This record gives sequence, C-alpha cells and structure tokens, in this order.
Amino acid sequence: MTNLFIITAVITFILLFALYLNIKQRYHLKKEIVKKVKDLENYVNSFDKNVIFSKTDLTGIITHVSEAFCKISDYEDYELIGKPHSIVRHPDMPKEAFKKMWDTLHHTQKWSGEVKNRKKDGGYYWVLANIEADYNDNGEHIGYTAVRHDITAQKEVEELKSELENINNYLEDQVNEKIIEIVSLNKDVKETQKEIIFTMGTIGESRSKETGNHVKRVAEYSKLLAIHSGMHEYEAELLKQASPMHDIGKVGIADSILNKPGRFDEQEKKIMDSHAKLGYEMLKHSDKQLLKIAATVAHEHHEKYDGTGYPNGLKGEEITIYGRITALADVFDALGSDRVYKKAWDDEKIFKMFKEQSGKHFDPNLVDIFFNNLDEFLEVRDKFVDKMA
Repeated sequence: MTNLFIITAVITFILLFALYLNIKQRYHLKKEIVKKVKDLENYVNSFDKNVIFSKTDLTGIITHVSEAFCKISDYEDYELIGKPHSIVRHPDMPKEAFKKMWDTLHHTQKWSGEVKNRKKDGGYYWVLANIEADYNDNGEHIGYTAVRHDITAQKEVEELKSELENINNYLEDQVNEKIIEIVSLNKDVKETQKEIIFTMGTIGESRSKETGNHVKRVAEYSKLLAIHSGMHEYEAELLKQASPMHDIGKVGIADSILNKPGRFDEQEKKIMDSHAKLGYEMLKHSDKQLLKIAATVAHEHHEKYDGTGYPNGLKGEEITIYGRITALADVFDALGSDRVYKKAWDDEKIFKMFKEQSGKHFDPNLVDIFFNNLDEFLEVRDKFVDKMA
C-alpha cells in the first residue's frame, strides 16, 4: 500500500511538473508571438506611413491605399478607394504611356517606370512606380499591387537643369548673333575707315595735281615690299591702308607752291618740306594702330637712309620700316609719273638711280627686294595706270 502511494505520488508530481513546463513554455511562446505581432504591426504602420503603396482590382479600381499615398496626393483614403487609378493621372502624361504600361502588365505581370501624378489641388508629384500582379490564396489573379518612390525633387532638378541648358543655349545663340553683328559692324567701320583714309590721301595728292592712282600704287608697292621683307600679312595690310596718308600734310600747303611748275626758292622749299611734319601733327593724336602707322608714314617718308632727309635727319634703322618702305614706294611712283614740275622718267633711268641711291636715299635691303621682285611691281603699275583725261 505504501509503495503504491509513493508511485502514485511520483507520477502525479511528474505530470504536474510536465504541466508546469508546458504552461511555462506556452506562456513564453505566447509572449514571443505577442511581441512578433506587435513588431509586425509597427512594421505595417511604418510601411503604411512611409511607402507610397496601393492595390487595385483587375480594372484599375483602387482597393487600398497607404497613408503615404494619401499624404503625397492630398486625398483622403475614402476619396480614393473605389475610384479608378486615373484619378491621380496628370494631363502631362500621355495616354500612350499608360496604354504601354497596361500592355506590359498583361504580358509580363510586371511594370516599372516614372510617372507624373496629379494632386488633389492640381499640383503634381513624380514617382518611380513598380507594379506587379496580385494573387489570392488560390493562385487567382485578382488585381495589382504598386509600390512607388517619390522622385519629385530629382525630376525638378532635372527640369531645372534642362531649363538652365535651354537658357544657356538661348544666351549662347544671342551672344553669337551679337558677335556676328559686332564683327559685321567692325568690318563696316574698318572699311569706312579705310575709305576715309584713302580719300584723305587722295585729297592731298589732288591738290598737287596728282591722281588717286598714285596713292593706290604706293599702297600696293608698300605692301609688296613689306611682305617680301618678312612683315606679317596683317601688319603689311595695315601699312597698305596707311600709306595713302603719306602726303596728307599737303592740305596745309598753298596751291601757289604745290603747283609751281619751276624749282622752289629756299623759302618755298622750306614750306613745302613742312608737309611731312604737318601730316604727322594731324594724325599723331589717335590711339588706333592704323592711324599711328599713318602718322609715322607721313612723318618719315622723306627721311633718307644716310641721314640727309627731312624733317628730322633720321639715319638707317632710326627710320621705322614703315617710313623706309613708303619712301622707296613713293619715289618709284613719283619718278615714273608726270608732275607739274617734270616729265616721267623712263625705267632705265629710274633703275639706275635706285642702284645709285641704295644705302644713301634708300634702305639697301629694300632696294634688293625691289629688284628681286621687279615683275610684281611693274604688274601693279600696269594695273593702276593713270588714265588720260
């Protein structure tokens, strides 16, 4: 009897202990389940608040929206549920885009792309949408689930960049147009300046009964000498444009002296020689490179290489290359032309004089250049020959 009691007590204890363990295990399991449920609820709430999420049936009627969806669209959930998803379609999105979306969904059950949506107040927001087919527990296709990421700020930056690029392109086009206008205007100004300089040069020559072709020939001779002496094309062209001004000072000389058929007396020669300084004084105040060269040419074209010229008795390379070139060009044309005080020289006499005056009147290097390229100088002379009245 005693043994039976002991056995019964032991079995009862074991059963009670097992029951205790089971209850304790269930308690911990229930606690863990409650915690997991709570974590899941927190996750769902967080998802609902932060993820732009929606569900639709097969026809696109909204069946569920997240809090984040409502927040970004400014709609309440009851204003969206039961409505077609086109309620948030923005007019900037073409119908073709949505047709392509539905075609893709029907074919692959998935679609991803950027969509511009309309807010309740007429504003907009951009999303990157990922849509997938939704199935029930039986595997039946019942609708679609869409998760979206707000990319409004990114798209606004892209639009701003595009707008800035358009503005930059517009400004660039405007600048290019203005540059073309300025270049054209500058060209017109330069052409006008050249015409004025040439006209002023011919005025000086015409007062002494010389022709406009004289200044044209001197200009062409000067450029030839400049190019063959190694001067840059641009600078040689400037000298060509400036050389017609070499005798501009003659406008300040009386006609009675300019057109005197005989030799000048000492006083008349002094007055006549003053035209070099007069021309310089007229032109020296300009800061334009062309007129600076013209002033130098006017001042120095009667200087001689050996220092016996006027007005300053400059010698050798004290005379600028502009003055030395114009001196030779002017004398070559003057000797070959009729003047009120002389008849034109023949070429043989002119060439002999040039050889004799090399290193005296003229820069010997320029004299060599002249003879080495004589055909070009004679071609210019024939091209601009004086016409008989």
